[in-house]
Amino acid sequence: MKILILHASAGAGHKRAAQAMEKGFNAVCGDAEVKVCDILDFTAPVFRKTYAEGYLDVVRTAPELWGYMYAQSDRQATDPLRRKVRSFFNKINTITFSKFYREYAPDIVVCTHFMPLELVSTRLRKGKTDASLFCTVTDFAVHSLWMMEEVGCYYVATEEAKRQLLRRGQPEDRISVSGIPIDPVFASSITMDSARKQLKVDVRQPVVLVLSGGFGVGPAVELIKAAGGAGVDCRLIVVAGSNKDLKERAETAARGLKMPVTVLGFVNNIHELMDAADIVISKPGGLTTSEVLAKGKPMIVIDPIPGQEQRNCEFLLEAGAAARLFDIEDAGYKIKGLLSDKARLKAMSQNARRIGHPNAAVDIAGDILRRSRSKPNNEC
Repeated sequence: MKILILHASAGAGHKRAAQAMEKGFNAVCGDAEVKVCDILDFTAPVFRKTYAEGYLDVVRTAPELWGYMYAQSDRQATDPLRRKVRSFFNKINTITFSKFYREYAPDIVVCTHFMPLELVSTRLRKGKTDASLFCTVTDFAVHSLWMMEEVGCYYVATEEAKRQLLRRGQPEDRISVSGIPIDPVFASSITMDSARKQLKVDVRQPVVLVLSGGFGVGPAVELIKAAGGAGVDCRLIVVAGSNKDLKERAETAARGLKMPVTVLGFVNNIHELMDAADIVISKPGGLTTSEVLAKGKPMIVIDPIPGQEQRNCEFLLEAGAAARLFDIEDAGYKIKGLLSDKARLKAMSQNARRIGHPNAAVDIAGDILRRSRSKPNNEC
């Protein structure tokens, strides 16, 4: 059986979800052939650069504009004419994908981004493939661009996301509240003391983990200055991602502070860093948020992008799993307040575990296989 997992590198989350699904399938169906592809690899270099970097440029420099675009497209995405134009535009920019798809001939397709979802959905509608199509939505709300009638099942993070799909006509038996697929490594933990010993940090001092995402986005430098200036009794561990400039500026900001600060670049042990942390500070991206919830860690949410991240933020606040930092200058005050309120930290941790889905990738993979086994040749 051939399983094709498609994503788009517009932000890091869609790729991480695809990689998590690959591990999920390998765990439950070791004999299957699983291939992960970035749909943008099948486009011209100019298109790929514009699509991937354009998103990051907008959210960094004009987040309000992104919020407007998100809301407008959510209202208009399912309009038949707009869908037809969008489908044609995507097709002419992914001509090599059509050739690859025909040659690979997958039995199952899983999409973690709406662009490949629409491309494969169109192929199904036109009878150009008989593959089973599935979708994992990578935020806590469902934008209209994800809506396709040909999807065998949607895997979503919340009951509210399920109701969104039901209101838009998706059959209930084709929606599963599974959580967002994350690397299965987040399903297991070590004790806080053990994690701190591995990281060679003081086991007696609180640890606050500051995440900037894979691409290094967010006010990490300002946060270091604010927390350091407030004299918070904790260690900051700051992950700058692949943004070398951010890492250098963060290291400069940390020099001379009485508070210990560890600045890291791109790392592969986020799960261990989370085990060591009392609090995680981050923008509320869908994948990062899901990883934090799986670890049962309280969050302080910063700078949500209007649109999908704002909806993620509101979900976390309603669930009692996060606090909101509106002004970076108040970072020290917010951190001090939470660290001194053990009862609130404990409640936030319990709430995080309650709404987390640490086994989502494996659970989704198993459900997809069960749904697909009714088709000939779809067996492990």
